[in-house]
Amino acid sequence: MIRVRRAWPGDADAVREVGLRTWPVAYRSLASPEFIVDGLAAWWSPEAVDRGIRQGITLIALDDEKVVGMVALGQEEGFWVMWKLYVLPQYQGKGVGKALLDGAIAALPAGTEQLLLDVLITNEPAIGFYRKHGFGTPRTTPARDLGDELMWMSLDLQFP
Repeated sequence: MIRVRRAWPGDADAVREVGLRTWPVAYRSLASPEFIVDGLAAWWSPEAVDRGIRQGITLIALDDEKVVGMVALGQEEGFWVMWKLYVLPQYQGKGVGKALLDGAIAALPAGTEQLLLDVLITNEPAIGFYRKHGFGTPRTTPARDLGDELMWMSLDLQFP
């Protein structure tokens, strides 16, 4: 049974392991080897993972006590952004990603109107997953220019 909970600093190694195992697989056919190496160094370093856990919202999915997926949220220019959502390859297609997404939405502050993410325009599996779960074209976004390789997606949230 999959359980989702907030990550603690002591979970940093397990969170990092999810990234190190999934990121190269996810981007192997979408990006250059240099992009993968640089991304692992920048976004999955021990320091980056620890900073994300301490400063943002990081949730982990557990199968028994094994970390099998993670999601990380933070703010950019007042917008809530989902920076990462990764599930170990052998757990994909089993509801772990949906459980993490549901947990991420529940962890947002009450009154949050939208959740943004940026995604490679060539990452059709991720785009399909996000569209299936209600993400579409955002009303507004941070000012950061994503260039030609990335696009913003958003989920409109309705809190009582």
